[in-house]
Amino acid sequence: MAETKVETQTAVETQQSQPAQVQIIHKNQPSQGRTDLDINMAIKSLQEETQQIFELIEMERTYGAEVSNQLKQIIMPLNLSYHIKPESISKTDSSISDVVLTPQGMVCVFNNAGSMISRPLESFQSDVLIRILLEVIPEIKVMLNEKRQKMSGRVMTLERVAKELRKVPALVPTKSSSGGKGNGSSSDQISVDGMRDKSSSSSASSQDAMKSVLDKQ
Repeated sequence: MAETKVETQTAVETQQSQPAQVQIIHKNQPSQGRTDLDINMAIKSLQEETQQIFELIEMERTYGAEVSNQLKQIIMPLNLSYHIKPESISKTDSSISDVVLTPQGMVCVFNNAGSMISRPLESFQSDVLIRILLEVIPEIKVMLNEKRQKMSGRVMTLERVAKELRKVPALVPTKSSSGGKGNGSSSDQISVDGMRDKSSSSSASSQDAMKSVLDKQ
């Protein structure tokens, strides 16, 4: 009787354990499907991120070249060079002694050994280009301001001179009267002398006008 009870209990335990194993198998199948879906979504996200990075790289290159060309159009007429901190070109290379940006848009890098390497401005990476712009643009602003003030002074001087010269009467030659040879010769001589006198007085007036304008400065 005891053996029969043990066998019956073992059979019951076996029957109860079989549905549990089947249930575990069914639970693993949806989990595997979700894992595949997550991987596919992650790969798709990587593709989108990579595509955006490629687009940004192309835009960065295009805008960098445009900024470089526009900067060269500004600094070339000034015909001045600009010193740049070596740290702006490389934060790790301690051999750089000096960096100069020429009016033609060439960056000349000098090292401690005395050698020099020149590169066009648009060939640098965007972070280096931005650091160069942060240094150069304030200097360009100061130089443009000085150039404007000098030109403004010259324009004001020319304007005052022009106003004074307008006051000088125009030289109108007098017509000689008809008559005999002797009278004609004498008349011509008087006319020439008169023109000389007018020319001298006009020249003196012009000099006085110029002197008065320059004295006002």
